[in-house]
Amino acid sequence: MSFTDILTIAKKDLLLEFKSRETLNSMLLFALLTLMLLSFGTGTSAPIIREIGATFLWMILIFVGMIGVFRAFTSEEQRGTLDGLRLAPISAESILLGKIAYNFILLLLVVIILYPLFLVMLDYPLEGSFITGFFVLMLGVAGFAVVSTAISALVLSARARELLLPVILLPIIFPLLAASIKALKTILNGGVLQDVLNECGLITIYIILFLTISLMTFEYAIEAS
Repeated sequence: MSFTDILTIAKKDLLLEFKSRETLNSMLLFALLTLMLLSFGTGTSAPIIREIGATFLWMILIFVGMIGVFRAFTSEEQRGTLDGLRLAPISAESILLGKIAYNFILLLLVVIILYPLFLVMLDYPLEGSFITGFFVLMLGVAGFAVVSTAISALVLSARARELLLPVILLPIIFPLLAASIKALKTILNGGVLQDVLNECGLITIYIILFLTISLMTFEYAIEAS
């Protein structure tokens, strides 16, 4: 496993994406349209927004993330470069980490735009730290990128892979999602980082465990696809 190879994979995917902007534009469009619908549906009731705002934001990120993450491997298949990726003198672990880095950067770009818009459009009565909320949100997004990238590789050879991905992904990611929503809600409603250390620790452990399992099994997944 080489750090240079990881950067090469991530850079290659990012350059192709910024050239076409198909995936990123689709993710942003879906996120903004969904956020607009939610803003009209909730109105300006502060108690309601405090209770369900963090859940709304994560719901958007999950569905937006599945759009982008699944494209990381299917785009290789559509371009006919998947076989070349297998035969390249790059370890399977480097390929996986490169794809995770690519997906994380795409989600990061979405969050940078979506997070402040979410607070403004829902007129969120922010009582906590904007920066701390962003940190907690990105920790959860990192976990989502790790888990969803590995699962998308596993279902790549399945017939109904577009339907199979959410069916497998959502139950697996539920503990991560629950901790991320609770942590973000606490911070947005006036909490500090010390109040969410348990949730952040759980998310970190989840990332480490799933990343370890993914690195051990990814070679078999990519060979079978």
